[in-house]
Amino acid sequence: MNGISVHVPSLALDPATRSTLVQTIVDTLPHIPDASDVERAAQRDSAFALLAVLDPRDPLQAMYTLDAIAANSAGAHAYRCAARPDLPLALALRFQKMGWALARLKDTKIRELRRLQAASERPASVASVDGPRAPQAPAAASGATVRQAAPARQAAPAPRPESAVGGQRPDSAAAVNSEAGTEASPGDATGDQLRAELAARLAAANVALAA
Repeated sequence: MNGISVHVPSLALDPATRSTLVQTIVDTLPHIPDASDVERAAQRDSAFALLAVLDPRDPLQAMYTLDAIAANSAGAHAYRCAARPDLPLALALRFQKMGWALARLKDTKIRELRRLQAASERPASVASVDGPRAPQAPAAASGATVRQAAPARQAAPAPRPESAVGGQRPDSAAAVNSEAGTEASPGDATGDQLRAELAARLAAANVALAA
């Protein structure tokens, strides 16, 4: 690589990666035989301006930045060759297709670079906006609290005895039966007395007839 001493944009890279990136960008610039020193300086400054816009911040981003700048320079040179009037039409069309392919490659590399940069910035931005989050209680503990706060259900009433379902109490039925037995006893005594008197009268009638 050719040694250069130029002013390049400040980059958040380690010295070795920064020096290698800058030197490789200069080496990949297309060589135009009849270009003046002013034109070469302008071509170099244009590449450094693109480097400042892409702003790589780690070695991986520097790799994508180099691919994008090299593809952009090569694509521009392919379009320049396609515009030469002394080239056959088939060769000019080939240079045009090469320029289109390099332009698509440049866009792909820039998209990948922006995706990496967004991914590296996302955790810091989220932490600064939302702030530290309070620790959440376990789900099991919250469920237990809800269950403890719920009112206890009342116990189901004990089943009533069959006698109570009919509308009577067990002791009331026994009392009715006992009262019925008590009331029936005087009637039985009266019947026995009547039968005794009737038997006595029949006996007296038989004696009178026999006499």
